[in-house]
Amino acid sequence: MCDLPSVLPDYNPPNPRLQALFETHNLSTAELLFLDAIDISRRCTTPHSVAPSLLEIKRYITHLSSALNGDIAHHSGPEISTQSSQYLTTGDETLDTLLNGGVRVGGITEFVGESGAGKTQFLLTLLLTCQLPSSQGGLGGRGAVYISTESPLSTPRLVQISRSLNSRLSPSPKVSTDKVLSITCNDLETQEHILKYQLPTAVARHNIGLIVLDSIAANFRAELDRPAQKRQRLEAESNSGPALLARRGGELVRVAQGLRELARRHNLAVVVANQVSDRFSMDDAQEEDPWSLDYQSRWFTGWEGRAGGKVPALGMVWANVLAARVVLRKADEDRGRRRRVGVVFAGWAEGGREMDLDIWEGGVRAVKEEKEDGVDGVPNIYG
Repeated sequence: MCDLPSVLPDYNPPNPRLQALFETHNLSTAELLFLDAIDISRRCTTPHSVAPSLLEIKRYITHLSSALNGDIAHHSGPEISTQSSQYLTTGDETLDTLLNGGVRVGGITEFVGESGAGKTQFLLTLLLTCQLPSSQGGLGGRGAVYISTESPLSTPRLVQISRSLNSRLSPSPKVSTDKVLSITCNDLETQEHILKYQLPTAVARHNIGLIVLDSIAANFRAELDRPAQKRQRLEAESNSGPALLARRGGELVRVAQGLRELARRHNLAVVVANQVSDRFSMDDAQEEDPWSLDYQSRWFTGWEGRAGGKVPALGMVWANVLAARVVLRKADEDRGRRRRVGVVFAGWAEGGREMDLDIWEGGVRAVKEEKEDGVDGVPNIYG
């Protein structure tokens, strides 16, 4: 049943003919927002009619989404977009000190590291701490959206962390998994549809304070690692491999622009996980040349020329859209350490400092250093 007149009584459609077609085929507002343009076109196709173009449908959905978001913002009041800068706690006081208050609202913060370094544990903890009251470092009971590109949300682990938070901090009301919305997208096309259409609506409707994307690189990497025959065809259409990389860079920028606009408009935090690749140096002499990329990379990758060093995926294009980058890595077993966490760069925290990280039933927590290793137990790894 077409329920758009009841959802938005004053809505003025950009294409009345298309609106009449949707009403004829009983497409609901939810279906228009959540179905792909191809599926909508198929629903509206009959033997006696010509299917609407995909461009027409996409323009209509974009206009509808904007109108719906504007209507929700109008009825929910301006307090969401006019709040001052906030910091979202990690649930651990020492880690908050490392981040100079926590994860800042209003921008994109990246947690990058190899598999098993603890990225997802960090993200699961943040999904729940955002529900804490402001006095305890949360976002006043606001919910969270978890978008996974690899595996579904681990609800048993989320429940375990929530029980620990409620026991340790006794928040009122208690944190709950009910305020965590989750969705899995396994390809780049689905991811684009979710971020462009579904996510803005969910943010406005459910008073979301945190968006988590785990991980940003998976689908972009899969797009470039498709079977050789298909990749060669795409490269032939784009004239060259570099053109394909340039197009991917443009898509990354568009994703970042959409996420930053949501963060700014709704005063929420955006946190993404990122994967890493092995780091290769072309020339050892470049390691000591201040003008070389190898020398300068320590200030934006988080791996300062270590043996077996890594490079965050998606390159400089992605690094330039981030407000902060936090690196997690498996530490030196010879020193009895399992994981390390450090700030690579952030507009509100000092970069180059790191500490030991422990994963426990309550999420993540810091293992304090001896004070002689650095200022307040947080050593500086760049000098």
